[in-house]
Amino acid sequence: MKTFKYSINENDVKLADFARALALPIRVQIIRFIVEKGFNVNKDDLFFADTNQATVTKHIGELRTLGIIQMGGQRGHITYHIDQSWFTQMIADLSAVFGGSSFGLQTPSVSAPPLQKNNSTGDELLEPHAHFGAFIKKHREELNISQENFAQKITVDRSQLSRIECGKASINPDKLKILSKELYISYPVIKKEYYSYQLAEIIDENGYDEQMLDSAKEKLNYISGRKSR
Repeated sequence: MKTFKYSINENDVKLADFARALALPIRVQIIRFIVEKGFNVNKDDLFFADTNQATVTKHIGELRTLGIIQMGGQRGHITYHIDQSWFTQMIADLSAVFGGSSFGLQTPSVSAPPLQKNNSTGDELLEPHAHFGAFIKKHREELNISQENFAQKITVDRSQLSRIECGKASINPDKLKILSKELYISYPVIKKEYYSYQLAEIIDENGYDEQMLDSAKEKLNYISGRKSR
């Protein structure tokens, strides 16, 4: 019996990231809309009657973070676009694995750039919640995942998840990466949300004024500067 050695290459990773980015129907809907509009659409035109606009905004932000959608224009006239050559090549690469093309696009002879992951979501701010647990609950319910199933996915007791979502307990930061995976939100965004809620709660519990915040910013800049030397 013959055995074959197979190793995961860079293109496999790119395709996996691309496929994961499209793993939710709302994201497929957003991308299909932009593609059908010629790979460029005005922000105000990207509206779906059957989907809450806050949900659409959240996923646009995630697709931007993953480097699939780019934003252009100026405030008041924002556009979203997708690099046609790169996107078509990615679809062609997926077609080579699974066969066929769901978008029916011609394949150009170009090299596909890697997905550019970054921390910026521009003006696509996520809706604030009372605490990080409420943030988890909102996005879990958007995915129609029961509390019991979600608790299993992130390996916590259902009772503990209930306490977290009610704001009566905190989730261990070690769970942030698995939360990122199960909520389909990039890790940089999950991390930013978790720690910003932590900071907000500390400030709320202990009181603050503008001078204290300015002092904290100065110390943060100093600490960051020392680490970069």
